[in-house]
Amino acid sequence: MPPPPNLPSGANIVARGVAESKVQHAANVMASYLDNDNDGKCDDSKVCDMLIENTAMLVMFQTSDDADEFLESADMLWYGINMMLNGEPWYQDLYGDETHPDSCAFKSAGVSTDEDCTDEFDATLEEVLHLLTSGGVSQVYEDDWGESEDSTFGGYMADLNGDCGNGYTHDWIDPSSDDCDGWYAYDDETCDFECLCAEGLYWSLTSLLGAQVYREDDISHEWTLANATKLAKHAADLTAMLQDTESWSWLPANLPDGSYSGQPEEVIPYLVNYAALFLVLLLVCVVGCCGACWRLYVVKSRAKNSEGGAAKGAVV
Repeated sequence: MPPPPNLPSGANIVARGVAESKVQHAANVMASYLDNDNDGKCDDSKVCDMLIENTAMLVMFQTSDDADEFLESADMLWYGINMMLNGEPWYQDLYGDETHPDSCAFKSAGVSTDEDCTDEFDATLEEVLHLLTSGGVSQVYEDDWGESEDSTFGGYMADLNGDCGNGYTHDWIDPSSDDCDGWYAYDDETCDFECLCAEGLYWSLTSLLGAQVYREDDISHEWTLANATKLAKHAADLTAMLQDTESWSWLPANLPDGSYSGQPEEVIPYLVNYAALFLVLLLVCVVGCCGACWRLYVVKSRAKNSEGGAAKGAVV
């Protein structure tokens, strides 16, 4: 599926087997993160330039099983070569079955009045943000937003963890319990500190913007500062950093609501379909070879006929 036409310059979206409405929703969320004031321009051109340089890409399948099936198929080799020729992509996956445009996260943040919203969280708010921060922000502003303990933000994440440990260090303790002093701990053993920074930025920013309030109890085993008041009370320096949109223009002041009204002056560059170009060139070569062989056959046939006619004339 081609990228939606109104996506500001920055990242691509490729989708397979996902409803177009959900792909467009993901595009609108991405556009709102990149252009939060809807003026048609990327709020932080350095971040967008980095995303383009990294060939940042949101990859959408309907389910994780669909993604696994594709990765094991012959199509993957073809598409993989095509992607590599475009530049090795910095990608983030998002599945159609976790994309919920009618999530109560939007009502919780005050950007929707939908009374019939679903309690299912819209993973678009998370996965798109991961793509933009890990593939752009953290690399442009490594000292401040880098995904390491040496960055300012990384230091805040270490402080919030306290003595609650994490899955990758095999000492995780539920931060909502009385067994440790901390506000953020992740039990996933595959999530190292770099990953914890990406997750922590998602948790803290979306909490500040109001998206997590409605499910505060459900996420407390990992993140306990689900609203702006708690975040400001227990992480004042982090809150001040997240609210400093003058210093950090990439920071959204409002949660994306799944709509986007900007008219971008520049749009994302389309990925070159090298596979299609290869097929066209192969077809041209095949047609050219067939044509050359046919011409050679015709020439030889005429020459043979001419020789035959001359020989018969000589006998007569």
